[in-house]
Amino acid sequence: MYSARISRKSPALFVILIDQSGSMEEPTSLYGRTVSKAEAVAATVNMLLGELLHRSRREEGYRDYFDIAVLGYHGERVEPLLSKGKRLVVKPSELYERDTPCRQVQRERRLPDGRTLFSVVEQREWIAPFAEGQTPMYAALLHAYELVRDWCAVRDHRECYPPAIFNITDGEASDSDEEGLSELAARIRGTGTDDGNALLMNIHISSDLTKTPVVFAASEEELPEQRYARLLYRMSSVMPPLYNENITALRGCAPGTFRGVSYNASMTDLIGMMNIGSVSVTLMD
Repeated sequence: MYSARISRKSPALFVILIDQSGSMEEPTSLYGRTVSKAEAVAATVNMLLGELLHRSRREEGYRDYFDIAVLGYHGERVEPLLSKGKRLVVKPSELYERDTPCRQVQRERRLPDGRTLFSVVEQREWIAPFAEGQTPMYAALLHAYELVRDWCAVRDHRECYPPAIFNITDGEASDSDEEGLSELAARIRGTGTDDGNALLMNIHISSDLTKTPVVFAASEEELPEQRYARLLYRMSSVMPPLYNENITALRGCAPGTFRGVSYNASMTDLIGMMNIGSVSVTLMD
């Protein structure tokens, strides 16, 4: 399980849901700078898209190892942020060919000895920050469920690596209660391919920088006694053992059982989490 080789004929599905509600205008920290949560999330997602593009690069060009969907949700809307019309998924080669603006951004990388290395790189901006309205999280998760279910039902995808879904949010849903969200999350986790179930991971963004950061929580008690923080923990997938080595390195802890959830994590840790939660380079042909 979770060992299928990834190729152009057997791609992996990668889905990102971005909370774009009005509260995402609130401040947070990005590499020591105060920015809105919407800006921080857009920067993080753009870095991850750049990483997926980098993984797809070969001498002859970009290979379409991934099907990628990014959906934003706000007000009463859920809309694709990379594609147009009814088509939700794009390929790495399409990302590369997009005419997108670039900007210089500071990146932070932790070295094995614990030191932090800063560098300035040119980053393409496929996703722009946006914040307005309420938080239709249920509708966004329902879109993700239908996308993943239909993708996994395609005969050519049955032996593919299981889909990964990230839900990036800063608050409670405006269109459902806890029971509805939990039931829908279970349906998402119940989808999958012959290689394993889909992995649902929740990233909880906070403006309260005094709270202890948590990434890949090992227990519900690691999270603050906050209703939605613990709900997102219960909604998240238990990570397969394949991921344990990288998770323990990121957390700096002993091996254990981890959920795909973070709370108040630094942007560096979020990028690390999303890189781990996406597909291992070792599985790519």
